[in-house]
Amino acid sequence: MDDMHALPLPETFDRKAVAQFAQTLMDHRGGDAVLDASAVTRMGVPAVELLVAARKQWLVDGHSLRISDASAAFLSTLDDIGVSLDLLHAEAPA
Repeated sequence: MDDMHALPLPETFDRKAVAQFAQTLMDHRGGDAVLDASAVTRMGVPAVELLVAARKQWLVDGHSLRISDASAAFLSTLDDIGVSLDLLHAEAPA
């Protein structure tokens, strides 16, 4: 089994943080990953777009990507824009 990467999401997941976190995601591509959303206090649409794109890439690569410990602010942003948490998860093929 591949290494599992645990990556904390930025507390303020705004456009600037998206650019920085995109690089972090690329650095950890090629293995299963868990994104820890517990510290997120503010998140914008670009952050959700990045997470959806990451999910698609992880699926193409055949790895799993999960969100863990989603904060209330994280879940509220998803709800506000009509995205379900399940849409951000990618499961590796068995």
